Amino acid sequence: MSEGVRLYAGTQHGLFVWRSRNAGWEQVSCSFEDGIIDSIFGCQQSPDRVFVGVTHDGLYRTTDAGKNWTKVLDGDIRSVTVDPTDDKVIYSGIEPVGLFRSEDGGNRWEELTTLKELPEAARKNWWFPQPPHLGHVRHIFIHPDDPSVIYLCVEHGGIVRSFDRGQSWEDVSKGIDYLDIHVILNLPQSFERYYLATARGFFTTDNPAEGWVRAENGLTRDYFHDFLFLPPAKSGENPNMLLATADGSPGFWRRENRGARAALFTSRDNAKSWQRVTCGLPDNLDSMIWALVHHPHDAKTVFAGFGNVARGHASGAGGAGDLMISRDLGESWERLDIALPADRVLWAAAD
Repeated sequence: MSEGVRLYAGTQHGLFVWRSRNAGWEQVSCSFEDGIIDSIFGCQQSPDRVFVGVTHDGLYRTTDAGKNWTKVLDGDIRSVTVDPTDDKVIYSGIEPVGLFRSEDGGNRWEELTTLKELPEAARKNWWFPQPPHLGHVRHIFIHPDDPSVIYLCVEHGGIVRSFDRGQSWEDVSKGIDYLDIHVILNLPQSFERYYLATARGFFTTDNPAEGWVRAENGLTRDYFHDFLFLPPAKSGENPNMLLATADGSPGFWRRENRGARAALFTSRDNAKSWQRVTCGLPDNLDSMIWALVHHPHDAKTVFAGFGNVARGHASGAGGAGDLMISRDLGESWERLDIALPADRVLWAAAD
């Protein structure tokens, strides 16, 4: 396999695919030009196979690295995830709240209807502030060490989990006062420690069923979206955490007629404290950092997708977007020479 990279940028106005070439970037394709792209996920063992969710339309699959796309599932797609232990198992979340699974790489799908059997006390929180006021599955987390363990982030609605691949579910939202949930991840190699990014707090817990506590020491922003873990600078140390934040939620940006005032923060002590990343980034970023993704070959390298848009609201026009890269575990950043509309999601695959 070559060491090239192919970037899939899902924007407010379509999907753009770029590939690294001669120390620069070459645009490969532009698809779904009238579509709002809200989810992307690819297969690790077959990097040419990628899934893209187009809101209000459906889930599409490419098997030739973005040259051609085939619709594999109808619906208002808001999330998609490939089982980290089996490329043939795909999950997709929709609006209104629902979850589908394919066991054959996306050819056939079944709805996991048990999700809708949760008690009314949990389901009554599944809503969204913008019309038609329906919640959706924002993020699907499959535990990399046990694919029977599934967590769903519902925007708005809370956290629900399953220990049996979706045969049964429980709500584990205790301690979160505003249930606008974006991303959940586990501490690498842990079944107990989890972290959670929401619209009004960043949380952690050693037991989701017992409740969540804030982990915001050193953070100077109060809106949280994508985050990820990077390897430690030295063997035996804690992993690096990288977190995308903003000043207030998109509703505040619109009402105050301003940008997101976005910022990146890093932690080296499992979110006990945070430090702001400033090298290569302006003091106040108008565009939100909606996407953080790993480089497919280099563990120290990460990509970021920026967009002047409110991601949760899947309608209307968006502003400009940017893509940036860090080659030193998120410590410093530089802009890629790529022009595109407001980025919402991003995927980096081996090319």
